[in-house]
Amino acid sequence: MPFFAIIKKEVYRFSSIWVQTMVGPLSTALLYQLIFAHQLASVNTGIPGVDYATFLIPGLVIMQVLLNAFGNGSSSLIQSKYTGNIIFVLMAPVSPMSMYLAYLCASILRGVAVGLVVYLGIMWFGQIMVVHLWAVLYYAILGAAITGGLGLIAGILCEKFDQLGGFQSFVMVPLIYLSGIFFNIQHFSPIWKTLAMLDPFLYIVDGFRYGFVGQANFGVIHGAGFVLCFALAVNIVGIVLLKRGVKIKH
Repeated sequence: MPFFAIIKKEVYRFSSIWVQTMVGPLSTALLYQLIFAHQLASVNTGIPGVDYATFLIPGLVIMQVLLNAFGNGSSSLIQSKYTGNIIFVLMAPVSPMSMYLAYLCASILRGVAVGLVVYLGIMWFGQIMVVHLWAVLYYAILGAAITGGLGLIAGILCEKFDQLGGFQSFVMVPLIYLSGIFFNIQHFSPIWKTLAMLDPFLYIVDGFRYGFVGQANFGVIHGAGFVLCFALAVNIVGIVLLKRGVKIKH
């Protein structure tokens, strides 16, 4: 089936350069853990019994999940458009929705795979264990679905690599880094806390960390509902853009 053929192609694409797609994010996470966990060891995490090194681990894992899910779909589409081989995918007997979902599934697979590698590499720095498996899986998969969808939208709309880089630098990175990966949002002043609560990635990070430490800053169930709605909205937009052939067929 074309659906599975696209997924197979995408998995082969990122797995064949595993040093870049797997080792690279692990090295980045190790550096963050070594530097931040050592220099900020005395920081109060706001969670009783959880030191900063342990607090940081889930944040670094979900950060790599989100970034790599975004990078998979966006880089694949922009490369295909740049080289011109996107035409072969468009000519295949596959509907726009199936094509989009195949790219999205591949992005989720890459994000989750990188997250697992990063977790296994840095879990030794803290006293970390899975407390709520459903929360870990739910927020990792839905988070990857959101950033994977945003990556596909960026890949559809962008025509050049520098446009894609700008989208990632000025949209994705600020939203992810300000989502509570390195700090507890409760330590913010009221006005900054209110602004931070507008960041959808905040609830992904908070829910994912809840899966490990058993405590969250916001209602986990409400956060789960918000993340699901946001994931559906983002990917509906992506499917519509692909179906209309915006910046791809014309």
